[in-house]
Amino acid sequence: MKKLVSSLVMATLLFSGISVVAAADTAVTPTVKHAKAEKKEENRAKLNAKAAKWGVETTDKTNKEVKAAIQEAKAAKKADNAEKKAAKEAKKQEQLAKLNDKAGKLGVDTTGKTAKEVKAAIKNAKEAKKTENAEKKAAKEANKQEQLESLKEKATKWGVDTAGKSAKEIKAEIEVKKAEKKENKK
Repeated sequence: MKKLVSSLVMATLLFSGISVVAAADTAVTPTVKHAKAEKKEENRAKLNAKAAKWGVETTDKTNKEVKAAIQEAKAAKKADNAEKKAAKEAKKQEQLAKLNDKAGKLGVDTTGKTAKEVKAAIKNAKEAKKTENAEKKAAKEANKQEQLESLKEKATKWGVDTAGKSAKEIKAEIEVKKAEKKENKK
């Protein structure tokens, strides 16, 4: 039953459509042309907007030429982005190489570490080296003070005044006293 009803509906539409199309064929043509012209203007406006976005000039160009120019602009942008990405990657590799050199000088192992991890390891190594240098300096200063005390004891033994004198001056005076004593023995 459904098939019969749908067949009848189709037949009715078919025959009525032919007469409507035939009768309206002359009257519809200006409307169709107007709709096509509107669509064409709408498409041109969209194309002009796209061209403006990509910096393409549209004056005295056909739609195909504008589309081709937009494609060229896109390709140029893509190539520019690829160059920037390659330059960024090269700079990143250069920085990593510099970090690895610094790490090597400080004795830091960089195997399997990211740039951030290498920077942190370098920072820790530098801090450790500063601490070590400070300890060495403190030990050297302590040793110097110890030697100065020993020198002052010698100076006291030889009768040399140490007030306001440097270690070199004290040593020189002790040597003079020793030389005088040698002279006196002869």
